[in-house]
Parts: sequence; structure tokens; C-alpha cells
Amino acid sequence: MEELVISTQKQDLFLKELRDKTGESHKHLEGNNFSRAILNPSVTLADYQTYIAKLYGVTRACERDVFPEVASVLYDLEYRYRSGLIVKDLAKTGIARMDIDNIPVFQFTTSGIAEALGVMYVLEGSTLGGKFLYRHINQILGIDNETGVSYFWGYGPKTGVLWKTLISSLSNFAVEENCEEEIIESAVQTFVTIDKWLNEAEINF
Repeated sequence: MEELVISTQKQDLFLKELRDKTGESHKHLEGNNFSRAILNPSVTLADYQTYIAKLYGVTRACERDVFPEVASVLYDLEYRYRSGLIVKDLAKTGIARMDIDNIPVFQFTTSGIAEALGVMYVLEGSTLGGKFLYRHINQILGIDNETGVSYFWGYGPKTGVLWKTLISSLSNFAVEENCEEEIIESAVQTFVTIDKWLNEAEINF
């Protein structure tokens, strides 16, 4: 029982450190011009399409490159595939399939489970903010999860549960494998990577 208490305390400390040390890079990503444009009261459909197309590049890359790395730790990956939702949203808002097929995709290179979990923390964490973005886009552009905003709708009412499951698995692995810093460094770098990708990925619709 005492070991369980100590482990829980270590996990709590790790999660606090993870939030604290990723705070600055997270805030910087939120200040990205494309991130800010999507939150503008005058956001256009083209702004929205460009933004989610850029997000497709990292979302699809995570599924392809990172999911296999964490499959032994996260047992519910089958529910976490979301890149197809972006494809659906772009198609429903008027983007041709040929143009969708030409969207550039990033490549994650993670060396082990700890680094991969750092990436998952950032990508899955975006589902929490997605609920706010969904309401904003729905209000301004008048589209919903059936007509073009399914990506931000994400897991819908299951969002909170899936997030808690990820956090529990991640923190447990971090403490058991003594790799807290490796996960944190990977998460920080992932925020930086996505910020750079938003700026550099070329979308041609």
C-alpha cells in the first residue's frame, strides 16, 4: 500500500512538471499566426480549411509513426485515429479529393516509447481545446460535426475519458520506467515542431 501511495505521488509530481515545463512552448504555439487566425471573429472558410489541412500533416504522421511505438502502453489506439476526420471535413467543405491527397505529411522520428508518449501528450491534448474551436467555428461559419467540423468535435462526449486514460497510462509508464524527463523533453519539442510545421507546410487549394 505504501508503495502505491509513493507511486501515485510521483505520478502527480511528474504531471505537474510536465504541465509546467511545456507551458511556454504551448503558449507559443497558441500564438502562431495560423492558430490565431482560426480564433479570429472574422475567420473565413479558407482560413479554417488551411488550418485543418496543416493539422492533417502532423495528425496523420502521429498515427503512422507514433502509434506503433506506444501500442504496448496505450491499449485504446483504435479509438484515437482522427486524420480521417480532417479528410471528411475538407471534402464536405468543398476541397477536391485530389487536393486532399496532395496535403504534405510530417514525419515523426521517435526513439522509443518515452519519446513517443511525449508526442501523444501533445496531439491528444489538442482534443481538449478542440471543443472550444468547434463552438467557435460552428458559430462563425455555421457548420457542425456532420457538415465539416468533425475533427474538432473529436471524441465528442468521450473526450474527457480518453484523455484521463492517456494521462494515467503515460504517468504510470513515466514513473515505472524512470523516464519522466525524456517524456517532458519530447513533449516540449513536439510543441515546437508543430509550430514550425504550421508555418512551413505548403497547402495549395
